[in-house]
Amino acid sequence: MDKDVEDNKKILPSQFMRGRRPHLFSDSTEIEEVAISREVLSHHLETLTKQKDEVPFERFARRLAQKFIAPNMRPQTGPTGGGDGKTDAESYPVSAEVAARWYIADPANADGRMAFAFSAKAKWRPKVQDDVGEIAGTGRDYKRIYFITNQFVPAKDSAEVQDALNEKWGIPIIILDRTWLLDRVFEDKSMDIAIDTLGLGDASRRAIRVLGPKDYERLQELGEIEDRLADANSYQGAPHQLIEDAHRAAILSRGLGYPRHETDGRFQRAIRLARQHNLPHLELGAVYDQAWTTNFWFDDFAEFSRLYDEVERLAIDSDTVDDIERVSNLLGPLRTVTALGELQPELAKLDSRTDNLRQALTRLKEDASRPNNAHQAHAMLLMLQLTEVAHEEDSGDLTPIWNEFRDLIIAAEGLGFFPFESVADILSELGGFVPESQAFDELYEVLTDALAKRRSEGEAAKRNSQRGFQKLEKNLPYEAIRWFGRAVSLLVKDEYRDELVQALVGSSFAYDKAGLLWAAYLYASSAVAHELARFKKTGSLDEVHPVNLSRWMVLELALGRLPFALSAFELDTMVRNGRATTDKQRENLQQRRLDFTMWFGGLLLRSRFSDLAQVGKLPDILERLGLGEARMALLYLMGRQDVLRQEGSIPAEETDNEVEKHFQGWFSFGRQLELPDHPDYMLADRVDLKSHVIGCDIVIDCANNLTSLAVAGSLLGALEALLATSLSHPIFPMLDRLNVRVDPDIAAGIAPTLELVEENGQTVGVIRHRAQLTFKDRTEAISFPQWLHEAVLTVFTTFAMPRDLETWADTVFKNESGFDRAITFSNLPSTYSIIYGNTVRLSILDRKEESDVDYAMGRFAPWVPDDETEPEEEKIAKPRFMGVRPPDGMFNPEHGKHTNVRVISPIDVRKWDGADWSGAFFMISPGNPHFPPVLGLMFGNGEVGEAIFRGLRGRFGFDDPDDALRVAIIRGARISNSHAYAVSVGPNRDKIEYKKGETVGFLSRYNLMTPTTSENLERFLAAYREHGRYLLAPALLKDPGKPPDPILELGIGKYALHVKEAWTIAPGDDDASVLDLDDPPFVPLDEADPPAIKAMELLASFRRKGPS
Repeated sequence: MDKDVEDNKKILPSQFMRGRRPHLFSDSTEIEEVAISREVLSHHLETLTKQKDEVPFERFARRLAQKFIAPNMRPQTGPTGGGDGKTDAESYPVSAEVAARWYIADPANADGRMAFAFSAKAKWRPKVQDDVGEIAGTGRDYKRIYFITNQFVPAKDSAEVQDALNEKWGIPIIILDRTWLLDRVFEDKSMDIAIDTLGLGDASRRAIRVLGPKDYERLQELGEIEDRLADANSYQGAPHQLIEDAHRAAILSRGLGYPRHETDGRFQRAIRLARQHNLPHLELGAVYDQAWTTNFWFDDFAEFSRLYDEVERLAIDSDTVDDIERVSNLLGPLRTVTALGELQPELAKLDSRTDNLRQALTRLKEDASRPNNAHQAHAMLLMLQLTEVAHEEDSGDLTPIWNEFRDLIIAAEGLGFFPFESVADILSELGGFVPESQAFDELYEVLTDALAKRRSEGEAAKRNSQRGFQKLEKNLPYEAIRWFGRAVSLLVKDEYRDELVQALVGSSFAYDKAGLLWAAYLYASSAVAHELARFKKTGSLDEVHPVNLSRWMVLELALGRLPFALSAFELDTMVRNGRATTDKQRENLQQRRLDFTMWFGGLLLRSRFSDLAQVGKLPDILERLGLGEARMALLYLMGRQDVLRQEGSIPAEETDNEVEKHFQGWFSFGRQLELPDHPDYMLADRVDLKSHVIGCDIVIDCANNLTSLAVAGSLLGALEALLATSLSHPIFPMLDRLNVRVDPDIAAGIAPTLELVEENGQTVGVIRHRAQLTFKDRTEAISFPQWLHEAVLTVFTTFAMPRDLETWADTVFKNESGFDRAITFSNLPSTYSIIYGNTVRLSILDRKEESDVDYAMGRFAPWVPDDETEPEEEKIAKPRFMGVRPPDGMFNPEHGKHTNVRVISPIDVRKWDGADWSGAFFMISPGNPHFPPVLGLMFGNGEVGEAIFRGLRGRFGFDDPDDALRVAIIRGARISNSHAYAVSVGPNRDKIEYKKGETVGFLSRYNLMTPTTSENLERFLAAYREHGRYLLAPALLKDPGKPPDPILELGIGKYALHVKEAWTIAPGDDDASVLDLDDPPFVPLDEADPPAIKAMELLASFRRKGPS
């Protein structure tokens, strides 16, 4: 490889870079322009008359006439023109085809002869008369005669002479004077003719720059930036944007090819500003680009070496490989200029600098907890090794390096953000220089295969994402979720970063439209984390888009988590301020602030009265954050109108009624935004996180720390993402609510654990995790998504189960990439580490300052706005079609929200299945008014039966005076046995409020009894009528041949018992499920049209169509 260096000794870095990257250099050109003024040229034309120097003028006038009047002109011969032809020049006819290609002269002059006379004499009037007379006297058929003079001819005089000569000779005469000559030279840019013909000399020429298209754009942008930099009102509170603009100005100056002192000065300005604002990452970027420019634009190698030290100082200790890559990028050119003899070895310090770089890269390579970072550092170490070998006399065998590189590429294939493209570019360059090698060919083949796969996946994912946005625009959120789900995991690639963020945000909107806030939140926060990670690497605010931050903040508001929403607002404001450099942008920023403060105010007005006493200092915190209007809402809610009036926030002329109306309108605005019922100030040590998916409630009781909240949020978001499209599948609910508890545990392993336990008869999920979820290598890092994968399935199959598990799994897992969309972006602990760093807990109390006023409560009762209760039109009566299939089109799962689907059931299906409910029994104590009758449910598994009743008591209490738990006895249930009756247990639909547009599913359990007589039932019913109450209790049936063992201490006091005949069951009846098509109910002979017939017909229709 030394021969290559030898062959290129005379090529300087600036020449090399211009040849390889010409688009980075100025595309302007230099041309010569005349420096003579109009006045000077006019004077020169006048002197021609005094010097009797007519020949230069004739050449000058003829050239101008040839350019602007008649390109088809030919001059006459003679000492001063004219000659025997009497004209100084004349035109000759040309074809229309030739004339059509003229772009200055009029093509109409092509087919007629014209005569020209040129004069530099002071007395132009007799000269024009003589010349026209001679020309006309030739008898030639001239269509027009032009007389061009170096004198000024007044327009009036010119017109008089032209008219007189035309009348005399019958030929149109046109006089062109010095004004016409000067206009053609200066207005029509013909100075080159004046220079060439009048002998003005080289002194009248100057070199001028003609901007190329790229330079034109650069110059425009540079001017705008410099104007902003010169404006003292720009960049207020936006140091990042200030430094980025100063840096950009230096790059533009370099691209424009400006003198070095200007470009260096601009770089130094950016560096100085970065140091003043203590932003070392931005300083590193500016110093690095100045070093690169010093070498590849100015060929100043000593200064390049000095700047290398500055870059190394700023970057070498970084834990981010992108920073250290800058050092690596400079070491190669430094080694090259040293080998070329342009830099002395003692200045280059190659050995020590190489060692420093090697140590830094080795440190990052060995940090397995950041696999992308480690693999990229490994690749750079191999590149460093190749660079060292390239400058040795004997390169030796490179096979070990190529093999190690090949293994690295294979290992990195699963890493989304490993820079395959840049590695491929470098190896492609090396391929033209390195010795032929089978090992290199194998490496290259592995690399190109990996690239082909990534590009194929990436391009397909882009198309899927595009389709997702189209579905979103058509208000088809579930279709959008399916398409985005096929895209997002395949976009986790370094070369598709922007497309990934767009797809994440699109997915967030789709989940939001489906009523799945946690899934929407995970995707939005993941988009923000990706951009913040890039910002931390580059230091550029351009990496962070305010619209994505706003999306994240709005979802925090929708979840009601005030400390998180305030943090999101603060970050959003910082970025918007940092990017707002014009008055228009600052005006837009103010409008956005007002929009957001309305959201915050709408949420705060929904605060629980009991919370207000704890947030006395929050109003001043809100003011400090720029949420002054939201502060007003909170103070009003606290009853501190006196403060608002005293400070002028409420005008004196505004009445209390008007103020009340204003805040009631604001409260209603919160309803329109679908804000939660109450904000969570998150001041307690435990908080609740809630999700509602496929009709079921998942409630997580969570320790109030970022790690626990991240684990809980990951589970809820992943669960929602997985089940998002399952409304269109028949899902059998096992529970209508599942409680989960999340806590840190010092004994927890690498990954969290999930255990299902029984507490008071209810199944509860218990999650334990380490206090900080940090991982030392890639294996540990993937333990969290692996755990989440298992946890989501466990939780799902605990509260629901697809009726056709195989079909559901094939559709969601295979066709929709369900687990990819559910797990890939649900690592909230990782997201929070990027956004919040090492913060343990977010609290509004951490924002208070010593000077903040602690506002005392001014209300002694909660404020109740007029529209706090549900609007009557939003409430509906008991729904129809319950328990049977609704009409086609009544419920479209592709358009409804998960929040509009509800399952209500006190039945824990797994427990009832495992308890072996085998029948009912009755206990009565005649004559004892203190011992109500007992309706007992007999269970073969008494332990599970006891758990069922503990759960029922926990839900409905020891007594159920409101009849929320409905118990029914349906008599005459089977025609085969007139004494048969069914006992049904389930929710009481009449005690439930329904919302408009809501789809509600109920789950009850019944047991059919087939006694040979109704005596026991009749005695129980008589005792019930006598007492007006009964005890619903479990019992253990150990032996079907023996009496059961009642467990009365777990009984529930009941006051209502629904007793009916089975033949009276109509379509939509609560007890329709007890009907049997094969053994219909007993119907009295005098009932000609029993309602149960229609109910059974509808049931038969339902079964024919299959489950919905």
